[in-house]
Amino acid sequence: MREAVAKHTGDGYTQHSTGVADGVEGLVEFFTPFTERCSVRDIQVVRSLVDGSYVFVHVYQDINNGEARWVTADLFDTDDDEKIVEHWDNMEPLPEGPQPNSGKF
Repeated sequence: MREAVAKHTGDGYTQHSTGVADGVEGLVEFFTPFTERCSVRDIQVVRSLVDGSYVFVHVYQDINNGEARWVTADLFDTDDDEKIVEHWDNMEPLPEGPQPNSGKF
């Protein structure tokens, strides 16, 4: 994991998510136990938008076969080498059952 994070993360990476520290070490420290306890992940990018150095992705996540389901909006800022230098997100749990046409997808 550390190798992948280091490959795609630029110098001075800033993380705006609660509970995740800045830098490569912060991401590795958070995601190592997350991937261990959430071994089954269905993560689908529903839409994306690129505007200069900013990348927005709207994502559906199903963790451990429905144990948790979220819709997320992630915003990344990238450097001149297209490495991630800053990240913001907003996550909303999806309730059980069919989803109304709320415009989320």
